[in-house]
Amino acid sequence: MKKYFFDVICVLAVMVGCTNKAQTAGGADTDSLAVDSVMEEVRDTAPKPMFLYYFDPDHMQVVYWTDAQKPDREWYEKNDMLQYYDAARRKWEQFDAYRRNAAGYTQLLIDGGKSVAIRSIGEQLKNPDGEDIYPGELHSRPTIPAAGMNYALVDLKDSLRNHHYGQFHIIVHEAYMKTHKQLATKFESPFDVEKPLPKEVIKQLEEQYGMKTQRSELTYTIGDRYTYGVLQFKPKDKKVIALEVVTDGDKVYSYPVEGQYDESDNNSTWNVDDGGEYFSSGIGAAFEGPEGLEFTYEHRAPESATVGMFLLRDGKLVREEYECYHQLIDESRPLWKKDIATLRKLYLEEDAHENKNYKLTKYRWIDIDDDMNEELWMRDADDKHGALFTVKGDDIKLIGVETDKLHASFLQSHQGTGYLRIAGSAGGPAMFTQIYEIRQSQLVHRFTALEVYGELDECTFDGKPFAKDRAQSYLKALPVTRDPYLYWAQIQE
Repeated sequence: MKKYFFDVICVLAVMVGCTNKAQTAGGADTDSLAVDSVMEEVRDTAPKPMFLYYFDPDHMQVVYWTDAQKPDREWYEKNDMLQYYDAARRKWEQFDAYRRNAAGYTQLLIDGGKSVAIRSIGEQLKNPDGEDIYPGELHSRPTIPAAGMNYALVDLKDSLRNHHYGQFHIIVHEAYMKTHKQLATKFESPFDVEKPLPKEVIKQLEEQYGMKTQRSELTYTIGDRYTYGVLQFKPKDKKVIALEVVTDGDKVYSYPVEGQYDESDNNSTWNVDDGGEYFSSGIGAAFEGPEGLEFTYEHRAPESATVGMFLLRDGKLVREEYECYHQLIDESRPLWKKDIATLRKLYLEEDAHENKNYKLTKYRWIDIDDDMNEELWMRDADDKHGALFTVKGDDIKLIGVETDKLHASFLQSHQGTGYLRIAGSAGGPAMFTQIYEIRQSQLVHRFTALEVYGELDECTFDGKPFAKDRAQSYLKALPVTRDPYLYWAQIQE
């Protein structure tokens, strides 16, 4: 039941859209009418390019946009939602076609028309606790699983330099590349200089739609003959329309997208927080195929990412939307139930006599070494006894423990090394300090110092005696303390 309900939500998202669905503007002629891709008969049978969500070489995934199970028509009819069934079925059929051909996507396109070899390594449908993962969501960190097909680089030496986490990259099927030539794309509108569409293009579109231009932007040149950009009309008759525009020499093709118009404050909007401007999409890759120009697009908003393709077909500009993903931001990393027992076991083994009286009941993640993979800090309800761990995939290791006298603090990271300090009273005039160095989510060094009346007494480095003069220099060279915001999440038993 829950699965089908989610299918309906996906359908509604398609119908409402992260950007409003295109509607034909008054006065548009038949050469530029928007074509509903779900009604277009597919003639080119080669699997189309897909969008790979990339964090790093260990986290590359085509994120699924619908449930793996085919929609049940009887369920929709029984729940008086039959009007949504056809859209849900088409969405699933597109997904199923990709899923059946997933192994054939063997090239990841990178800058300069080059590519690197990839291979599918299996899909992920459940989280580490064995629960189903809802599709259609893009997470802000790789430690939060998404439903999708995972990929890996064939050659680990291949590098995606300057490609940051949380980005889409285009992957292509081997059959598609046999019949399509990739075209170079050039970005024409840097953020500080917006380049308008040519005057003759603007004039033609104004005459065609019977509206006046508010702004336009020439965003890309494609190959040696095409351009892509957007044009936004001034409101007319309580309607606002923007155009996706492609030119081929003196031929102009457009795809209208109607926004929402608020007459009370003369405000237009297509996406949340767009400031009244229809933003251009980003082109991931462009191709010349047996039926003409095709290019992938990515249309971003603060909390969504719409992806798909534009195609020139029979004198019309067609938009095929794959998915409007929900972009989740500022997410907290979950602590999986399967790991809690391991964490508590490691804590107990550190000092069974002392630690048996305390139970780690709350946690927070903190990236000590700033490597984008956080360490875990846990505490008992008394807010004094606790432990810190490195967690990298399934590899969990204890760093150190807090007691009622020894407390954790954190230093600024430096050149890829993070520093954890656990220090406090050792009884009487003695103070005990432990410095843990973390690099790439692994404990690499441990320094200890016992001070009596403020003078260094005994020092070690990685368990071996450490000269006092060297220890003094080590302590003076440590980075300054940082004060992280403390927010504890309670473990739900």
